[in-house]
Amino acid sequence: MVNPHIAVTDLSFTYEGRARPVLSRLSFGLEEGRSLLVLGPSGSGKSTLTLCLNGLIPHAMEGDYQGKVVVAGIVAADTPAYVLSTEVGLVFQDPESQFCTLSVEEEVAFGLENLCVPAEAMGPRIREALALVGLEGFEGRRLHRLSGGEKQRVALASVLAMQPRVVVLDEPSANLDPQGTVDLFRVLRRLHEARRHTLVLIEHRLDDVMEWIDEVLVLGPGGGLLTQGEPRDVFYDDGRLLRTAGVWLPQVVEVVAGLRDAGWDVPGRPLTPTDLVDALSWTEGWGAGITEVLSSYELGSEGPGVGLGSNSGPFFSVRDLSYAYPGGDGTEVLQGITFDIRRGEWVAVVGANGAGKSTLAGMLSGVREAPRGTVFVAGEDVRTVRPACLAGLVGHVFQNPEHQFVSERVGSEILAGRPRRRGENPEQVKAESLELLARFGLEEYAESNPFTLSQGQKRRLSVAAMMARGQKALILDEPTFGQDRTQSLRLQDMLLTLNREGHTIVTVTHDMELVAACGRRVIVLADGRVVFDGSPARLFGRRGELEGWGLVAPLVPRLCAALREAGVSAPGGAAVKSGLTSAYQPESARGPAPAHGVEPTRSPLTVSEFVRASGRPRREAVGARVARGPEALVRRRP
Repeated sequence: MVNPHIAVTDLSFTYEGRARPVLSRLSFGLEEGRSLLVLGPSGSGKSTLTLCLNGLIPHAMEGDYQGKVVVAGIVAADTPAYVLSTEVGLVFQDPESQFCTLSVEEEVAFGLENLCVPAEAMGPRIREALALVGLEGFEGRRLHRLSGGEKQRVALASVLAMQPRVVVLDEPSANLDPQGTVDLFRVLRRLHEARRHTLVLIEHRLDDVMEWIDEVLVLGPGGGLLTQGEPRDVFYDDGRLLRTAGVWLPQVVEVVAGLRDAGWDVPGRPLTPTDLVDALSWTEGWGAGITEVLSSYELGSEGPGVGLGSNSGPFFSVRDLSYAYPGGDGTEVLQGITFDIRRGEWVAVVGANGAGKSTLAGMLSGVREAPRGTVFVAGEDVRTVRPACLAGLVGHVFQNPEHQFVSERVGSEILAGRPRRRGENPEQVKAESLELLARFGLEEYAESNPFTLSQGQKRRLSVAAMMARGQKALILDEPTFGQDRTQSLRLQDMLLTLNREGHTIVTVTHDMELVAACGRRVIVLADGRVVFDGSPARLFGRRGELEGWGLVAPLVPRLCAALREAGVSAPGGAAVKSGLTSAYQPESARGPAPAHGVEPTRSPLTVSEFVRASGRPRREAVGARVARGPEALVRRRP
C-alpha cells in the first residue's frame, strides 16, 4: 500500500506481570474506507489490538510496548489518547461500560462536549448520528430503559457523533439477542456503503457480515499474523489453517466443505447464503441426487423436545412465578411462569434482551430470592433450602464472569468454593485443578490474576470453577460468549458428557447455533412470559414469530427455506433424525439418538445434518456440466 490509513509495524505488547507477549511482531496495513474483520483464537490479542489502535495502549495501560502504530498519519505512541480519539472511535463489547450519562441525548453529546464542539453545532451532529444508527426521536429516552440492541446503537452513535475517520468495534454483538445483532449489522453495512469511515470489526458471528467485509486479518495463538487477505481467499485457501488454529469460519464455507467431502461438485467459492443458493442451483445432479431423501418440510412434533430426563421426575419446578424488582416502578419482569425441568434434561432458555432470562436463572439457583412457593429444587422450596446445601446442588455461571471471581490467582479461583473432603491429599487436589485448567486451555495462566485474562478466557475459567464443584445441575448464562472454535467445541463436549452422566443443564443463551446443535428443548421468554416451550426444530419453523421474540433461526434452516423459495431442492425429511451431530460438535460427543426416541421428520438444523441429509451424488443422475463456470458464481461487491 502506498499510503495506508492504518499501518501497524512490528507491534508487540506484553501486559505488566505477564511473561509472554499478547501481540508479537504484528504488521499489517488497511486502506481508507475499507472494512477489516479481525479473527483469531481466544487470547490471541484481538481486543489488545483495538486498544493499541486508539492509543489506550500504551498511554493508559502499563506493559512492554514495541513497534509502531500509525492511524491517519498520526503515530499512536507519540500522541495523547484524547487526541487520537478524534480519529479512532472504539465501541466496546458491553455498551454500558462506556456510558457516562443517563439519557440518549446526553450520552451522544458527552464526547462532543469533551471536544469543545460549540453548543449550536451539537444538535445537528447528535441528530445525524442517531439517524445513522436508526434511533431518530430517541433523544429523551433514558438509557436504562433501552434494550440491549438499542444501547449498543447509542454507544455507536456517541462515537459517530465525534466524526472519527476510523471506527473500531470489539465484538459489538456479544451481548445482543439475535434480532438486535441483525439490526446492528444493518447499521454497520450502511456505514460501510457510505465509505465515510474505515471499519475494524472483531466478531464471531460471521455469516451475517460477509456481504460487506473487504478484508480479513487472522491473528495466531501467539498474537502474530496468521494470514490476511480478501474473505474468499482467506476462508477457502487457508481454511485448514484457520480450523487448526481454532478460528471460526462462516457456516456457508463449512457447508461447502462438507458437501465437497461428500462428493458434491459445488462450483465457485460461496460466502453468503445467496451465493450458496446460486452455487447449488448449478451443482451437477443436485436436484436428482437429493430427491430420494427429500420427503417433506415437516418441523417436528407439538410437544416438548425429548431429552435424557424424559422419564425422570422434575429437578426444577416453577409455579406461577411473577416478580418485580424491589424499588422499581412495579413492572413485573416475570409474569405467571410455570414449567418443570426434569432430572438429566438439557434445556435452553432464549429470548430478547430484557425478557427476564437471567432473572429467572438467578431464581432457579437461589442467587436471586424468589417468592415463596414458586420455585422448587429437587422437590424443596428454594426459599427453605440452606444456601450451602443449595450451592452443593446447583452451580450458576454468571453472564459476567468477573462478578463471581474471588481469588487473585487463576489456580486458586478454580478451587474456590470446592467442598473439602476429609483426609484429601493437597497435592492430589492441586493436580486435579491443573488438569481441569488444561482441559479449558488455561494451564499456562495458573499464576495470573483472573481479571487480566481475555473475555473468552474469563468465561472458560468461570465454567471450569463451577464444574470443579460437581453439582447435580448447572445453570450457564451465555456459556459460549467470546469462545473460539476449539474452546467452544471443548465446552460443548464437556457439557454433553455431563448431561449424559445425568446432570441437569440449563443454558441461557443468544447462541442459536448452540441451541440447534445441543438442544432437546427450548423455552422462549418474551416480556416476562413463556411464549414457547418445545423442540428447536419446531421453534425455528415458526418463522413469522421469531422476529417478535428477538430471535433469528440458525443459518441452515434459513438456507433450506431460501433453497425452496428459489425453486432449488433442499435436503430434509426422513433422512434427518435428532441423533445426527452438528459440525460444531466434537467427535467424542457424537453418538446414537437419545434412548427415549428421535425427533420426528424435520428439516436439518446444523451443518452436519444438512450435509448428511443431502446424501451422496448418484453419478448416473449427473448430466453434462453446465457451461456457466464457477467464476460466474462469485458475486462482486460494487
